[in-house]
Amino acid sequence: MTISSSIIVAFGSIPKDGGTFTFYRNLCPALLKYGIDLRCISIGKHDANLWDTAFVDDGCVLLAKDETSVKAQAIAFSEWCVAHHVDVVIGINSQAILSALPHLPGHIRVVSRCANGFDHGYKITLSCYERLARIIALTPRLQSDLTNHYGADANKITLIPNGIAPDRFQGISESLRGQEKTLRLGFLGRLEHNQKGVLFLPEIIQHLEKKEIDFKLRIAGKGIHKKALERKLASSIKKGRVIFEGALSPNSVLDFLGETDIFLFPSQFEGCPNVLLEGMMAGCVPVTFLIEGTTDFIVKNGITGFVCPMGDCEAFATNIAELSSNRDRLRQMSVAASADARKRFSQEKAAKDYAGVFKEVMNSPPLSWTPLPWSAFQPDPAFVQRNNWKSLLPEPVKRIVKNGLFYTGLSDHYYE
Repeated sequence: MTISSSIIVAFGSIPKDGGTFTFYRNLCPALLKYGIDLRCISIGKHDANLWDTAFVDDGCVLLAKDETSVKAQAIAFSEWCVAHHVDVVIGINSQAILSALPHLPGHIRVVSRCANGFDHGYKITLSCYERLARIIALTPRLQSDLTNHYGADANKITLIPNGIAPDRFQGISESLRGQEKTLRLGFLGRLEHNQKGVLFLPEIIQHLEKKEIDFKLRIAGKGIHKKALERKLASSIKKGRVIFEGALSPNSVLDFLGETDIFLFPSQFEGCPNVLLEGMMAGCVPVTFLIEGTTDFIVKNGITGFVCPMGDCEAFATNIAELSSNRDRLRQMSVAASADARKRFSQEKAAKDYAGVFKEVMNSPPLSWTPLPWSAFQPDPAFVQRNNWKSLLPEPVKRIVKNGLFYTGLSDHYYE
């Protein structure tokens, strides 16, 4: 960055195709007007291996690129913060940065951002809790879980959803939906069931076929359950009702959303999904399952889309059928979805809210904290438990695992 900024923020991420870097890339230019210089900090050999030069901008920094020791990485980060007069640190899911927090100079403020609704996500949000000046939660669900299940102080938490640049979707949001006889359905995301719920799609399709709905579903993305999904949808694929598009480029995503009437979102748990916000901003009408405090926060049921009981594929199909038979309502909801997303989930609104947090934190005295000596260094404890895959799951899914019927992806059947 060549500009002079009043507040320098170090944000743990890696330049690559992913939600965390997308957040940085969207917010970085929007924050500049508020005097906030956001830097994307990657550390160590693991991050270096994932570093994609196609995504790198002037704010991206790679430290200790050959280093595998977490302690050495944490020291390198701390030294960089001092040398570059960093004011605020947001570690996100960087083990090196989160492990460095207890050792950073006391004048550096620490802010955390909770973006994922599962156990590991909550635990790293609260890493070095005593140093946290503020916690940013993306949805009411994340906010509630942090306070009710993880002991966070509600007064420390600020609700700021993800922000999307509306100009990118201006043209396609103005196209009328439901103009063709065949209803255009779309799914865009990782083809994985445990979170994204893709194996609900075949049952939804069965209900639509029973209702004799004229539709075409395009499925875009890649993932571990693609083959299982193709097997279950073989008949519909043969009839031309289901098409697999594969992974899409950013420009292809715009075309995909512009040619989608109804956006299918069957996820079982989420943080604040950018793809749902983008679909709405593009003018697609979303149909989702209920993730309390998340999908019912983003989608206004019956106004900007439909929110169905979790796993109720028949209700999912019924709402799609309603829009198929009532194209005027489809168009009204398309306009409402786009307008509401622009108002509530714009990049500009998110940048203004984040800037407010950073400035408030910097205008307040730093929390009383004596940095620990490096001789007392320990890796962040949340990462020590990470190898236990069950610990990564949200509480509702943990209960499903405990009671059986949880799809593991190990084979094309449910595991009990």
